[in-house]
Amino acid sequence: MRRLFCLLLLISALSANAQRRDTLSRVKTGYICQFTYNFNVPGADLAERYYSNSAVGAGVYYKTGGNWFFGVEGSYWFGGKLKEAGIFNQVVDSAGYAIDNNGSFIPIDAQQRGYNLNVKIGKIFPIGKRNRNSGIMVSAGAGYMEHFLRLTNNSLGVAALQGDFRYGYDRLTSGLMFNEFIGYQNLDKKNRLNFFIGIEFAQGYTYSRRKIDYDLMQGNTAQRFDSYTGIRFGWLLPIYTGVATQGNGYKFK
Repeated sequence: MRRLFCLLLLISALSANAQRRDTLSRVKTGYICQFTYNFNVPGADLAERYYSNSAVGAGVYYKTGGNWFFGVEGSYWFGGKLKEAGIFNQVVDSAGYAIDNNGSFIPIDAQQRGYNLNVKIGKIFPIGKRNRNSGIMVSAGAGYMEHFLRLTNNSLGVAALQGDFRYGYDRLTSGLMFNEFIGYQNLDKKNRLNFFIGIEFAQGYTYSRRKIDYDLMQGNTAQRFDSYTGIRFGWLLPIYTGVATQGNGYKFK
């Protein structure tokens, strides 16, 4: 009886240990939806025109059993006041005011707007064995960047900025971009707290898309280098399709 008890105890311990190893080595696969926020500090040519900005976005990527992921994402930018001086010199007086259609003196208020669309690929490096879906997150991507000046409603009351005239001042700029990210991703085993946070670096090789800038009375054909560094946070919504386990291959949920 004693030997039977010891044997049952040993079988129970081995079974629990096997289940524990299987749980620790399990990597979930599936689609991860993300909803993101960035606080970006511009660099290079972008820093000469704009102050810091924020961006909100969304995307989706597929995570494999090897903790690789690939997908698409996009963000919409919105910033504060314009940094570059002289753009509206032809519209305002020496004190910096323009006259609107009602004869009132108003300052010209222009703010940054823009967006980017990217494809990306990356990998998760688990820190421990208890949750192999979480860890250091590294990715790289490429896509399209566009930014421009948005005039406020008050500024659009100035005749020289109405209709198509405003396009001579909006500094529409776009082109190819690359981005890199390093941070931490957490995918909760109980699916309660799923997020990532880290630092993003972006580089844009862009051109002006307007034939003429009215303040310069000529077009600008030079290539720009628009970069930024941002703190990036995202809330994740996983839609798992399967589980990959060490030694057991792949299986559907």
